[in-house]
Amino acid sequence: MEEYEKYTLSDFLEDDSFVRWATNAEPEANVFWKEVIKIYPEKEAIMTQAVEIITAYRSQDTFTNEMGRQQLWNRIQAEITREEEPAATRVKSMPLYMKVAAAASLLVAATAVYWFFADHRESVHTAYNEVTKVVLPDHSVVTLNGNSTLYYKDNWTDGTLREVWLEGEAFFNVKHINKDTLNIREGERFLVHGRDVEIEVLGTSFNVRDQAEKTDVTLITGKVKVVLASLSKDTVTDVIMLPGDYAEFANQNLIAKKKIEKPQQSIAWINQDFVFTDALLKDIVKTLVQYHGYKVDVKDDKLLNLKIEGEISVSSIPELLATISATLDLDVEQKSEKHIVLSKK
Repeated sequence: MEEYEKYTLSDFLEDDSFVRWATNAEPEANVFWKEVIKIYPEKEAIMTQAVEIITAYRSQDTFTNEMGRQQLWNRIQAEITREEEPAATRVKSMPLYMKVAAAASLLVAATAVYWFFADHRESVHTAYNEVTKVVLPDHSVVTLNGNSTLYYKDNWTDGTLREVWLEGEAFFNVKHINKDTLNIREGERFLVHGRDVEIEVLGTSFNVRDQAEKTDVTLITGKVKVVLASLSKDTVTDVIMLPGDYAEFANQNLIAKKKIEKPQQSIAWINQDFVFTDALLKDIVKTLVQYHGYKVDVKDDKLLNLKIEGEISVSSIPELLATISATLDLDVEQKSEKHIVLSKK
């Protein structure tokens, strides 16, 4: 705990564990931070101030360092800098802690005005092998897979379009607010923007995997409309999806659509499970690389088109690699914790 002896306000605001504790205190975290206060009682006032600042800017149930830390501190630092600028009416020797307190108070007081008028976009980014839930302003819930990013405007109000932008994979459970399907108002629409598609929903649950070369959509419940705009923007094609539908899109075109028996398998990743049906090796490799941060070297590119017939359902990466090795007769060489080499036995 020696590091906390020198912690400043900005240090606490930039500390991941402190931010998590401030936004969602858990018993173990409470014990830890109370111990910090016990050892360094002089830090209690600064910690309290940091919690108040974080709480003032907390706009959802998921608050991560990647999403809000830098934006938060930039705004606070900007106010401190402004307070330090020469002005005839200011006291030149104002102590730094008073400047911080004044800036924090000013920010809290201006929060309502700022968030009402600003076209502010929040972002949530997950690390490899991390699954995070995000509660949107309308209480819809988005579960992000590893190495994925969600953007959204956090100043949603009644009557305004609800829209988000996705890079990676996510499961959406959208709050249903539409009462008349024949008269859909602007504030009742919910749009998910991907690279090639725009998905419009009313109240439903579905999985989206947005990748560089294609976008996959699996509908679990409800109904969605996928809008495909041509490159020239002259024509628009709508693809209507019903529960159990799976569709692939690339280059703003529908390339495949089919009904699947177990659409729930598309969200097995939420529980860190691995489920594949008639999977090609390249699809499995892509999952390991994109969402779990693995480096995978394949000795012969032809191996990537090998298919594992039937269903794979395992709960860990070691089990998945063992299945690949046994089923496809491949040698899996573990170079390091997250570097593997695949070759024919």
